[in-house]
Amino acid sequence: MTIVEVERHGLAAIGEGDHSAAYQAAEWLRSSLPAIAAPANPIRMHVEVLRRFGGLAPRALLGAQFVPGQGSQTQFAVAVATFGLFDADDEPTCPSVLWKEPFTVGLPSEFARAVANALAEGPSLPAGLLTIDRAGFDLINSSEMIFGQTAAVLKTAIAARLSGQDADTAARSLVSTW
Repeated sequence: MTIVEVERHGLAAIGEGDHSAAYQAAEWLRSSLPAIAAPANPIRMHVEVLRRFGGLAPRALLGAQFVPGQGSQTQFAVAVATFGLFDADDEPTCPSVLWKEPFTVGLPSEFARAVANALAEGPSLPAGLLTIDRAGFDLINSSEMIFGQTAAVLKTAIAARLSGQDADTAARSLVSTW
């Protein structure tokens, strides 16, 4: 896992491989976009983002798997957790790389739409399926905004890695625009 820090903008921890923030999906948000013509290999990545605004520390964790496919579309599937933010009573048990407190595992419906909307922006991916199936949130410091930004970093990092570029450099470029 590498940590990208952009002073006065935020931090992003980017890792490849599986993550312990797996959760049960109650429903799926699905969409698609035109794909770029490029060869691709399967990849699994996760990203944790922490912003700093004075005393506030918005943060979120997302993980996804991209599986290449046939056709001319990139499919997106966002797993929505079985609970909403305000009825989540699970203990925060998912370790955080960037903060002292752990996350609660799952992607509440309140944040899932922001993730799905962010996937519709940014770099294009090859034909295949990108599934968001790992997530962690903080009852106090998570918001739609931070989940949208985290999804954008995750998609940018995956697009960079699939095209043979450095995911950290691509993430740093995106975070510096915040």
